Amino acid sequence: MKKLQPKNIKEFYAISLSYVKADTKIRGKYSFFPEFVEDFSNKINALSNTQIFVLSTCNRTELYFQTENLHHVIEVFCKQINVVSNEFRKYIIVYKGKEAIKHFLRVSAGLESQIIGDFEIISQIKTWFKRFKKCNCTNSFLERLINTGIQASKKIKCTTSISNGATSMSYAAVHYILKNFNQISEKKIVLIGTGKIGKNTCENLVKHIDNPNITLVNRTYSKAQEIAHSFNLNVENYDQMLEQVNNSDIVIVATGASSPIITKKDLYTKKPITLIDLSIPSNVCLSVNEFNHVTLLNVDDLSRKINETLEQRNKEIPKAEGIIEKMMIEFIIWSENRKYAPIIHAFKSDLERIKEQQIKTLKKDQMFISEKETELSNRLVQKITNRLANYLITNPEKADDTINLFKEMFQLQVSKL
Repeated sequence: MKKLQPKNIKEFYAISLSYVKADTKIRGKYSFFPEFVEDFSNKINALSNTQIFVLSTCNRTELYFQTENLHHVIEVFCKQINVVSNEFRKYIIVYKGKEAIKHFLRVSAGLESQIIGDFEIISQIKTWFKRFKKCNCTNSFLERLINTGIQASKKIKCTTSISNGATSMSYAAVHYILKNFNQISEKKIVLIGTGKIGKNTCENLVKHIDNPNITLVNRTYSKAQEIAHSFNLNVENYDQMLEQVNNSDIVIVATGASSPIITKKDLYTKKPITLIDLSIPSNVCLSVNEFNHVTLLNVDDLSRKINETLEQRNKEIPKAEGIIEKMMIEFIIWSENRKYAPIIHAFKSDLERIKEQQIKTLKKDQMFISEKETELSNRLVQKITNRLANYLITNPEKADDTINLFKEMFQLQVSKL
């Protein structure tokens, strides 16, 4: 049975669990992993009138969805990630309708990121949306919203300076290294994980350090080898990871494991070592901080340090917010107009039917109908249809009464969206 589409933006929600109310440890507890998508989508598809996609990054876990039952969606989500819903609710912010749309556009543009103007977020949004679209969990409303977010992000990057300089967590890690280490070329750096964030970190290291001594480690050796070859770097098998870690000066962890891959017992080195954990949930156990010679930084630590240098970028925020406001209004107008589509389509179809009947009558009377006259009648049908559409759009407070009047007057059979 095909699911009905929600009627309007009032049934659109954004649930945000982010650094605003939750630290790294809490965010890790509520992370949503790609392997959950299919099972979760099946549960959502079993609900009536609900479409959704989830976004889970180092900064946030967020749900964007249309539904008639907000609380049911929250319960299904919490069961999927095996958490207590009452605890989950302590850390979330719930947005509805226009505020939910605005929040999503701000997230897309990097205005809600720990590092303002984070350019990695929009690609993460696209990736997560594709996963849910593949599972038939989305609809045209959500797809249009995604495209609006992409357009807003591009426009803000092209017309403001909000993404100049350090715009991502991967660059924040490199910025910290550049600021806190001397003779960096002589330091042994191990990068664990060569996904998108890991690759971006690698590119930034190579770009900003002359002749860097970098070794890549990844579960899939061939993937690490491909990147290492591109930048002329070293690569080691994953089973050599702990040996590489203990022989290094700096370790950057950008993996997607659900639990720590480096713990206190794994560190036997006695020399100073800095561990930078870019993963959520944390992939380096906090207990390593108990060693005096170990420095551990996570994404929250990096954000606090890098944002101290972003005063100029903050001045661009009002420009970005102006763009978001304009695109939000455009999206809302598109969304509101969709609900009038069935009556407009039914009315036009009835006009077309009347037109065809008149043409048949004229032909029976052996009247010649020229191509020009046919085109004129088509334009007349469209013009009358446009009149109705414009009236509904410009007089929303009278729309329901107008629609009911036209249904009765023309005996229209209006299909649902």
